[in-house]
Amino acid sequence: MPESDLQSHLAAALAEPFRRVRPVVLPDGRRFWLKRVERLSGRLRWQKGDPARAFATERAGLHAMAEAGVPVAGIVAEGPDWLLMPDAGPVLPEVVANPARSQDEKLRAFGEAGRALGLVHWAGMAHGRPAVRDICWDGVQARFIDLERFRAARRGGLAQAADVVMFAQTAFTQWPDDPRWLEAALAAYAVNAPPDAMPRVTRLARWLRPLGWLARGLGRVKPDSREIRAAALTLERLRRG
Repeated sequence: MPESDLQSHLAAALAEPFRRVRPVVLPDGRRFWLKRVERLSGRLRWQKGDPARAFATERAGLHAMAEAGVPVAGIVAEGPDWLLMPDAGPVLPEVVANPARSQDEKLRAFGEAGRALGLVHWAGMAHGRPAVRDICWDGVQARFIDLERFRAARRGGLAQAADVVMFAQTAFTQWPDDPRWLEAALAAYAVNAPPDAMPRVTRLARWLRPLGWLARGLGRVKPDSREIRAAALTLERLRRG
């Protein structure tokens, strides 16, 4: 497919009515995602923060991770308020939900996610919100997307430990009774992260232990809340190391 065809489809997508994320599909089947600066009302802007700043943070994170050799969604074109990225495959919850994929492949996808997060931390960075829905699987690598909270971070530091807590929290929210996927990711992370990374995660989980007690109490009031249950499960699992 000539580069001019990609440019023409991109131009057409940019001319469409605003959508924060829009697929761009070429006639040869290749899929891209056009991502633009979010437009927020006054109240949402106050709640979520400056969308232009978040977008600039994501752009910087995508470039920094790519330059460091970390598996991340690529950028094929960009403008002042937009990015065009190639499709990086389904996100991890879709991988697990797909009955056509074997258990071995699903475990491999999560192992690669853990390995990739370890590489991020070796590079002196933190994703900021590595939720399972923000990691894609292309069949070979797990790639990060949605880097609005990306930051430079000390190896083995608090921000990196918080990354692992976030990942575990979102995994337990999705699969509270099936820890296989999380365990595969944690095992791979442990052998690919800086040497003091997992001990720092354990210490953080122990510092946060009162929040686990609070979550268990709230769970009795809101027994259907997956997030509250996941918080207690996360801190219980991670404080064991």
